[in-house]
Amino acid sequence: MNLKRLLVATLTAAAVIVVISASVFGDKSNESNEPHAAQEAQELYPVNESGQTYGKSLDPLVVPDLILTKGTDGKTGYVLSSDLVGADPATPEEAVKRQLALEQGGQVIPLYEKDGKTVIGQFRSTNFKSTNN
Repeated sequence: MNLKRLLVATLTAAAVIVVISASVFGDKSNESNEPHAAQEAQELYPVNESGQTYGKSLDPLVVPDLILTKGTDGKTGYVLSSDLVGADPATPEEAVKRQLALEQGGQVIPLYEKDGKTVIGQFRSTNFKSTNN
């Protein structure tokens, strides 16, 4: 009988430890990764006067706010990563429409100086390639 009580007490203590550990160190996947990604970007890339990161994209998971590229006229400048990605399509039909537009000539977006404000040209988003500079 004493062995049975000892076994029950041990299993109960183990269960309590597991529950407490799960609540303290549990899955944090519901928390936003945005602050972490922004911090990583600031560690990987220089930051301009407006607080935007800029440069050649070094990590596909952590892109700078301004990505180094060449414009339609050959000028080197920066495009806003948000302009390249755009908002998520609201419907499957909108997604198809966007894809067809890209295949038929793409979208023209502004090309900026590293300040992210001064427009120096245009960039066509059909054949995005980061420069090797």
